[in-house]
Amino acid sequence: MQDHMIGGRYALRREIGHGGMGVVWEAFDQMLRRTVAIKLMAAGDVASDEAQRRFAKEAMTIARVRHEHIVQVHDYGIDQGSPYIVMELLEGEDLESRLARVHQLPPAAVLSLLRQISAGLDAASAAGIVHCDLKPANIFLARSAYGESVKILDFGIGWTLHEGSDDPSVDRYSTRFGTPAYMSPEQVRGAVPHPLTDLWSLGVIVYRALTGQLPFPTGDVRKVIVSICTDPFPTPSSLDVAHPPELDRFFERALAKDRSRRFQSARELASAFAAICDAETRPAKILIVDDEPDVQLLLQLHFRKRTGRAAYELVFANNGQLALDALERHPDIDVVVTDLNMPVMDGLALLERIPEVNPLARTVIVSAYGDMTNIRRAMNRGAFDFLFKPINFEDLEATLAKTLRHVEEHRRKARSNEENDLLRKFTSAALIERLRSLGPAGAAASEALEATVAVVDVNRFTRVAKERPPAEATRVLNANFEVIVPELLAQGGVIDKFIGDAVMAVFHGPDHLDRALHACLSVRAQMETIAKRAGDDSPYAHGVCIGLSTGNVLAAGVGSHACGQLGYTVLGEAVNAAAHLARAALPGEILVDDAVCAGARREIKLEPAGARGVWPRAEPTAVYRVVRSEPAPRSLAELPTVEV
Repeated sequence: MQDHMIGGRYALRREIGHGGMGVVWEAFDQMLRRTVAIKLMAAGDVASDEAQRRFAKEAMTIARVRHEHIVQVHDYGIDQGSPYIVMELLEGEDLESRLARVHQLPPAAVLSLLRQISAGLDAASAAGIVHCDLKPANIFLARSAYGESVKILDFGIGWTLHEGSDDPSVDRYSTRFGTPAYMSPEQVRGAVPHPLTDLWSLGVIVYRALTGQLPFPTGDVRKVIVSICTDPFPTPSSLDVAHPPELDRFFERALAKDRSRRFQSARELASAFAAICDAETRPAKILIVDDEPDVQLLLQLHFRKRTGRAAYELVFANNGQLALDALERHPDIDVVVTDLNMPVMDGLALLERIPEVNPLARTVIVSAYGDMTNIRRAMNRGAFDFLFKPINFEDLEATLAKTLRHVEEHRRKARSNEENDLLRKFTSAALIERLRSLGPAGAAASEALEATVAVVDVNRFTRVAKERPPAEATRVLNANFEVIVPELLAQGGVIDKFIGDAVMAVFHGPDHLDRALHACLSVRAQMETIAKRAGDDSPYAHGVCIGLSTGNVLAAGVGSHACGQLGYTVLGEAVNAAAHLARAALPGEILVDDAVCAGARREIKLEPAGARGVWPRAEPTAVYRVVRSEPAPRSLAELPTVEV
């Protein structure tokens, strides 16, 4: 195909790469007289309407985000029935090739890459785009006259958030199957794509770059899927004693199987990693924001004389906007010392923006004696302290020392919160919620609630427990719970207890029945998806049996003071009915009773399931099974506007 003309404009020169959806060529744009990269759809996919739709969607997805760390699209078209995408031409290598060559990267190099990837991901997330296949092969290290720059490539299986719906059916999301070693637990289950999925993949990339190996073993895809959803990963400090324990805690968050426990933005993840890299060696970093040139000179001269007493690294900016840029470049800044009155962006406006960029940094306001009104406004908006002009250097040093102690204390509290999160794993979520609302003295109090109870039972696990070694049987059960529990929590359910091989969740508050039904449908859909992917011999092949009931329940603290053990749980007919319905259900069934049937919304499709022996020593009872959920019809006002 060399010298072949595409779209009457682009002359192909040489093939430079290929991927799952096409081949990439270097080409010459004869209209603008420049060299470009052009991606052609794979010949075998041209006849597929679905493949053409996805190819066009990739071009539109990338074109929505204009960012220095995302490859830019110049043009899109169709040549003789075959689509093509024209992109900027990059010189360099992808991260996969570099890691194959050097095996590991030093923390400073990883941090440089991480900051750039994070900036690109945050831009994509702000545009409502999830990459869904972030991996080293899709991270390009582009060389230029100004050094090396990261470019994120290949949004071919990307997802835009407006594609989501309330329909948890299997087919809608299960096609987003990326590269298994870098996929998050929710992605391998076929859950709705979410930006935190990309952050998991980024965590895997950082782990591999630092340690030289993947956190979960490669090889058999089915085993990888089970391991991602179930197993812990080797801590970096166990692989190399040079890695500090703080890195272990970093990856506990970055690779948390429950996405709500992960870093909630790429910027937050990069900032946490930067703090670890610099914690033991760097001096405290202070950002000085002032438009008076004399201030910068005076502070530099003063601290140059006092380096023996205070090791500060100073960064300067002339106004609030430049200060935000500096915070982006230096996520490890501890303290911001800012003047109030500046052009472009003043100190008050900057103060409100700082937590968005660096939530750990603390701000000290500098102003004239007569500007007490603005100082009060600044303190009300979160300033930690203030100084007056002309600056007294002793006062400045004392204020910086006090502020830095506060910053360190804040970081210690953050680490304590991580430790508390670990303790919460062994405590009932319902009890924690109760203690928060009423305090310890009210934990044993009782109250009546209108609630829906769901019991999800792992089918035929009793036989597994008899036939397999204890450790293996436990892993099988926990593998199922790692799929089930996140979906119950995502709809606002509270995990009340684990009863043998079943989990019981309680939903209360607004729309509790509707949320419980959607949670159970999502559990079933994801269990079916992961069972297909992991195979008949996987832990997920057993399927789940689900029972659901709704009505009044009694929430109370029960137990014995004599042995010092109390538990907070729910009691009542709905609890018993849900448990018995789960026992009566066949694999893959969601059985409900008359109360659920009467209260369910119209989009929930139910059908009679005949008479089942639900209650012990009682006549069979008529029950219903949940078939599916139909998306709720939307009004014309809610339909998206499409530009033509």
